[in-house]
Amino acid sequence: MSSAAEDDEAAALETVKSVTLTQDSDGSIILHCPPNVSENDEGFEVTMTATADADLSEEGVAQIQILQEDEDSLSPNQKAEVSPVSQAWFTTKEDKDTLTNKGHKWKQGMWSKEEIDILMSNIERYVTGRGIEDPAEIIFEMSKEERKDFYRSVALGLNRPLFAVYRRVLRMYDNRNHLFKYTQVVLYLAFRLREKHGNDWATIGAALGRSASSVKDRCRLMKDTCNTGKWSEEEERRLAEVVYEMAGVTPGSAVTGGVSWATVADQVRTRSEKQCRSKWLNYLNWKHSGGTEWMKEDDLNLIRRISELEVEDENEIKWEDLAGGWSSVRSPQWLRSKWWSIKRQVANHKEIPFSGTHTLYYINIV
Repeated sequence: MSSAAEDDEAAALETVKSVTLTQDSDGSIILHCPPNVSENDEGFEVTMTATADADLSEEGVAQIQILQEDEDSLSPNQKAEVSPVSQAWFTTKEDKDTLTNKGHKWKQGMWSKEEIDILMSNIERYVTGRGIEDPAEIIFEMSKEERKDFYRSVALGLNRPLFAVYRRVLRMYDNRNHLFKYTQVVLYLAFRLREKHGNDWATIGAALGRSASSVKDRCRLMKDTCNTGKWSEEEERRLAEVVYEMAGVTPGSAVTGGVSWATVADQVRTRSEKQCRSKWLNYLNWKHSGGTEWMKEDDLNLIRRISELEVEDENEIKWEDLAGGWSSVRSPQWLRSKWWSIKRQVANHKEIPFSGTHTLYYINIV
């Protein structure tokens, strides 16, 4: 699909009598029919797979699949309007920027207990309604075409993109994601297999007895020239020089974005993209800009600042703004990790709604 088409993947292609057609990057055309438009006054969704020329005419539709649910069986979240976020396979920055510019927001990071419950409930409803005993049969045995509506169905009520739902489901049902840690021997074998098979993660994973997603996450940034362990003074100096040069600022300035970490790693030569990013954002940026130590008072100040924000969800927090003018904060990313660390100190923190967390965290620290 062209970049112009990708930019409009979640945009309405045609609207007739409140019936809206949308198209996403996998070629699917989705018709959203709200209540009071269909004959029985129930909303429904139609997913159409178009021919190669993506013709929206009647002759150009090769398959139509109607996914209609009994309204009484839907949860309140699922009865809400279908979100362009949870019904689109967007994976690039351009895709995300397009939806952001249209005012859409979505959750990122760790999944809450409520989200997991919604996902599990959706999966249970899907397999029960089709007489399937094990969801793994759909996920790992059916073809892409056979399971085409699966991820859109289980994403109902979740404010996350389809790709995030897809990755979460794979992690939940692939037992090979829950094996022992990667040893240096396994990592060496993975590196050699990647030299032979490139980015064919399924083949590499099969050879190692791991899932494709697990191998990809662990090994995609590996380089045979990368050091491990403590950074030398020369490596730190090189990293700082490269970051300042790429950011176009004088040494000592705070830099928390606007650089390509892959390019930084290429110029540092002895460390991976992930190592460079982590070392800079979690330590060197703070050290070179004259940062101060993080104290217990900073924990309390962070809780207070977040409680004063006019946001209803943690994912609405603008960490770049929150980190500004705070000498003990090493980077916006580091501050977010500090917030997660504070939350983990409270038992059952995943079950506590965001609106009710601040007082508990404050009491726990005091």
